[in-house]
Amino acid sequence: LMDADLTVLADPPSFESCTRDVYAPNTQFSLQNVLHIARSVASAVSHLHARGITHGDLYAHNILTNCKSAIAKKCTLTDLGGASFLPQNNLAQSLQLQRIESRAFACLLEELLTYCNVNNQTTTLLWQLQAECGQEDVALRPLFNEIIQKLNLMQPL
Repeated sequence: LMDADLTVLADPPSFESCTRDVYAPNTQFSLQNVLHIARSVASAVSHLHARGITHGDLYAHNILTNCKSAIAKKCTLTDLGGASFLPQNNLAQSLQLQRIESRAFACLLEELLTYCNVNNQTTTLLWQLQAECGQEDVALRPLFNEIIQKLNLMQPL
């Protein structure tokens, strides 16, 4: 039921990369594709969180996209094997778990931006968002509804 032009964004980590997904040699993402992937993934995770579910495995090897074309039009978050229910009776714990996924999103943004050869105001804002999502203090990481708001203000320029 998946579109034939969708491919995995990256391969799973290797022994050499350890915790980072492995991208094909010569991988390059346009800023437009970086924004599209980031918005799509953030929207999917926000949707899950709003329904009391955490994805639990937010990595590029669980994202299908057609970003090999000039402008990606599709992006699908897959593999819900690590998903779990957020605790309904413990708001503090639920928010912490959601913010752990913000950290995973920071890693994804870092990878996407590493393979984007654009350096402008939008990439600066994306790097700032990446730093916010990955900061050490879990309580200060943004939730995905905040992440989406910030991404929606950004333009590829």
